[in-house]
Amino acid sequence: MTPRTLKRLLGKGEGLQLEFKRSTGELREALQTVCAFLNGDGGTVVFGVRPDGTLIGQEVSDQTLREMTQAMDGFEPPVRIETDRVQLPSGRDVLIFRVEGMPDTIPFTFEGRAYEHIESTTRRMPQRRYEQLLVRHEVHEWNERNLLGVYRHPMSRWG
Repeated sequence: MTPRTLKRLLGKGEGLQLEFKRSTGELREALQTVCAFLNGDGGTVVFGVRPDGTLIGQEVSDQTLREMTQAMDGFEPPVRIETDRVQLPSGRDVLIFRVEGMPDTIPFTFEGRAYEHIESTTRRMPQRRYEQLLVRHEVHEWNERNLLGVYRHPMSRWG
């Protein structure tokens, strides 16, 4: 991502699919939001930005990168988060996490809890919603297995 693209992104302001964090000091909260984005329509979390959209950047050390990587192990099922790093003229960096929404997969959890994003707020997913997503996923998986089983059965003439 280029600085120009970053400024355009920030111009959109926080909302359904975009959240700003001042620094990776808010990493845990940011990953809860990433979990919510995975359970919805996807989204982007940007570190080094004030809530009003002002770019402030942050110092990014090897320790910062290690902590981020370790924290990402808190997802179930495991996920791949697209990350970008943009250096500002000040020498500080902005870190960006992007994920595609995966509402048709099993609900994602972070540190054992499922999250959802409502307007510009991340919250724990209610148990009833979590159960609905689990059931929907199981029905989808069952249908896929059975449809594939019909066409790939060894005795089937379509096999």
